[in-house]
Amino acid sequence: MLNNFIDWAQQIADRPLGNGVKARVTESEVSDNPSARLDIDAPTTVARITCWGNGDYNTEVIDLETEQTLFSNHGTLQEGKPFSEQFAAFFKSLGVATA
Repeated sequence: MLNNFIDWAQQIADRPLGNGVKARVTESEVSDNPSARLDIDAPTTVARITCWGNGDYNTEVIDLETEQTLFSNHGTLQEGKPFSEQFAAFFKSLGVATA
């Protein structure tokens, strides 16, 4: 499932997300539970989705000015459910359209 997340995250990083919004995908070093993350930098927020090889994930959106967490969630990916649906609340809180 991690490879599917990486492919999806790279598609997000490769498309325009809005004025001043940049995204990048980073894969972890080899480990017992490898991970990858999608980092999104916007003019007023920073955000990250981290996904581990066992299917667990963590999401967070932080306001740059106040340093307050605007969104935080963790869970386990649901096989067969599109990532765009599983992370819809994350992108909504970030104010970034992914479609």
